Amino acid sequence: MAQPKSILFIDAYDSFAENIAALLHQQLDVEVLLIKIDCDISRQYGQGHGDFFSQFDAIVLGPGPGNPGNESDVGLFNQVWEHAPLLKIPVLGICLGFQSLCAQYGLPIVRSGVPCHGHAKEVLHVDLDIFNGSGKILATNYNSLGVRAKDIKLDTNRSRRTSTGSLESFVSLQSLQSADSVFSKPSGCKPSPRPADNLDLLAWDEDDWVMAIKHKELPFYGFQFHPESCKSNLACQELIKRWWTSATAYNASNRRIHAAKAWVPNPVSSSDDDSDLSFSLETYLQNRGTGANVTGAIVCTSVPVYHGVNGIDTMCQQLSPERSVVMLESTKRGRFSIYAFPDESNFRIEYAAGECRVYEGSFTVPTHTYRIDRTEMITILESFMCSQHINDDGGPIPFRGGLVGYLSYDFGIDSLGLDVPSSESCPSVTPEMSLLWVDRSIVVDHATSRAYIQSIRGPGRNGGSVRSDVRWVESISGRFLFPRFSSSYTPQTPAPNPRETMQLHDTMLDSTFTLPDHDRYISQIRDCQSELLAGNSYELCLTTEATVTTPKTDHNPRQDPNPRHDPNSWLLYKNVQCHNPVPFAAYIRLNKTTIMSSSPEQFLSWSRAGTIDMIPMKGTVKKTPGMTLEHATNILSSAKESAENLMIADLIRHDLYSTVGRDALVEVVKLCDVVETETVFSLVSHIRAHVPFPAGKSRESPEVSKEMTKHGIRALANTLPPGSMTGAPKKRSCEILHRLEQRDRGVYSGAVGYMDVTGNGAWSVCIRTAFSNEDEDIPATDGNCEMQKWHVGAGGAITVLSDEEQEWEEMMTKLDSVLRGFRVHGDPAAVEATIDRFNELLTEAPDFTDTTRVRATIEELQEALEACHT
Repeated sequence: MAQPKSILFIDAYDSFAENIAALLHQQLDVEVLLIKIDCDISRQYGQGHGDFFSQFDAIVLGPGPGNPGNESDVGLFNQVWEHAPLLKIPVLGICLGFQSLCAQYGLPIVRSGVPCHGHAKEVLHVDLDIFNGSGKILATNYNSLGVRAKDIKLDTNRSRRTSTGSLESFVSLQSLQSADSVFSKPSGCKPSPRPADNLDLLAWDEDDWVMAIKHKELPFYGFQFHPESCKSNLACQELIKRWWTSATAYNASNRRIHAAKAWVPNPVSSSDDDSDLSFSLETYLQNRGTGANVTGAIVCTSVPVYHGVNGIDTMCQQLSPERSVVMLESTKRGRFSIYAFPDESNFRIEYAAGECRVYEGSFTVPTHTYRIDRTEMITILESFMCSQHINDDGGPIPFRGGLVGYLSYDFGIDSLGLDVPSSESCPSVTPEMSLLWVDRSIVVDHATSRAYIQSIRGPGRNGGSVRSDVRWVESISGRFLFPRFSSSYTPQTPAPNPRETMQLHDTMLDSTFTLPDHDRYISQIRDCQSELLAGNSYELCLTTEATVTTPKTDHNPRQDPNPRHDPNSWLLYKNVQCHNPVPFAAYIRLNKTTIMSSSPEQFLSWSRAGTIDMIPMKGTVKKTPGMTLEHATNILSSAKESAENLMIADLIRHDLYSTVGRDALVEVVKLCDVVETETVFSLVSHIRAHVPFPAGKSRESPEVSKEMTKHGIRALANTLPPGSMTGAPKKRSCEILHRLEQRDRGVYSGAVGYMDVTGNGAWSVCIRTAFSNEDEDIPATDGNCEMQKWHVGAGGAITVLSDEEQEWEEMMTKLDSVLRGFRVHGDPAAVEATIDRFNELLTEAPDFTDTTRVRATIEELQEALEACHT
């Protein structure tokens, strides 16, 4: 049997590498080994560079941030150029790899006047070599640096006719705009012959930047463009095939490739203590889950709901333990809302700084603590959720039970291995992950106006039984019973609660705000653009934050002095939703952390049917009275906005391939589609991965559902932090942002959602969100109550085309969509009802009423009512 052919792909920490690896694997039917530019080959594979490289049929040097003249940016590229000429190994350089090839043979690498990040352009050529018969090539570019065609000594005997039109004589190419060389030859390199003696020009663009070259004698090729981008046309795939045909033909005539391939990395030793700890945590969690619910029973009933969620949100908030409140709501344009109903038997998982803490019931200190790294934590979550698998009963709802909560921005950052000075790293008070085990819940289907009251608790745990589950379901469903005077009876809309309105009003009056500094943000935008011009990133999602301090609980003596369960955060959350209803709202109180989210953006979802979907949102236009969908679409169709979205779509394809493998189908369902939310118009794309399963395996089988659980959790871990909140390439971009922002993003830019026991999952990007942690509360003083500190983040993607003031305005628009909920009543009818109630007090009981205070309150409320309409 013939040995399968193989390609070594060396990744310069780019966020498109897996797209290229998948393209090579699928189009060329080859095995692809991907290693990083800083891979220690002798240690990891037990071989020298030459012996290792010689095993492969070809080597591809990938794209990445930086400059080919910087050793740290290219690493192993230089080792390839040292050994490949001697071993006669075919090499293809893409983007940074292309620039490295050019630099190796003496061509100057210069900055372009305007970097080309996420823009597709026509690649011009003269039908030579592997471009013969290629036709029109449209390819996406991601580069700030490049090579000018005028710097290559050209053969004047070539044909002047291209497949895409005429080209002026090669020797009379117009001078390009001035650009200073940014290349300095790596130390230790031998002097190279003149470029005229080594490299041939194969393709260029309309501005005379080199798009492709080849070595005249050795099998070395380079493409400045990205053939793998979802906006590059099919001619790019054909070009890759032609390159491969050339490479294999060269090998047949010039090389004898080693038959044995020693690609298996040397094993890395691990601590036995860590293994024991992870095993004990896994065992504990499995025992704390559905436990003896071996029948996989789902006890469920459904009831009609009226007027939204029929008070289920309030019921959830009031019946849940104080530190275990979770609801994921679709307050507009979404189909399902999920409400958890835990009790003292449910547990919570927190993870931070390599430590997993487990809390039972209402305990505020962990009952168990385990030292464990992030990778092991993800593996344990996969194993735990598979151990709790229940076959779905075929109902329409996506959630039956499982883990619900959040994963922070920092949880994602931990996987990137950022090169950040330790002095810049400060521990966060907010856990990186917090999840609640939910086995009793209500799911509202807004499409059918029905609520599904359900439990998967089952017998055996804490003395539970199927009968006790039935009793709980019946008890909760009984709260939804309405008198049946006639078949046409419909319950009335719940009346506004003046006490809640005044509690919210007093909270807003006593709130203080600290807003971002305009000049500092503008300076950071300029710093971002400097990094982009230098080639260190293609796009940077710069963010900042406002902080708000609010009274933590109601303390105003003019209100009922009796303690109430409703914290101010609950009323603020409902007010934010009045202003900004969204498909992915969330109110979460887990241990010390409180989250009020009004996110319009889905991050990631997976289905037991075998798909993983991501819908990034990038590009925003504020809704104003004169802004129509058509006008917004025209604005969002600009080169800047389209490029922002394309970069993240390509990044997400890379993230998904890294999860589902290179055999999978990863498709772009929609690219740059305009959607409308309550406060803005946004540009979204939709990328879907189809997880490959063995032939003959039913996608409805429990085995497939369990595999989807693993793939989904793995995808969640691999794709965090969301690319729409970092930029690309992700690692280098996050390093730059860490230096510029100098703050911990915490929950903001993370993800909120659930993992379901039937094989589903769904997470939203944590934007348009306020979060707080008790460790930052301001203690009460004489005459002042305890204050709660909220963080509200906002930002936007910075590109070389960004306008500073427009970026500031976009960021403030996003910020205001949340801050308005801290400043202005969102329910005018409730304010009017409260004014009416105070007027009644003046009329009905003037002798028992402090008329001066009541009249002052009425004036305050009338001002608040006017603010509602501005």
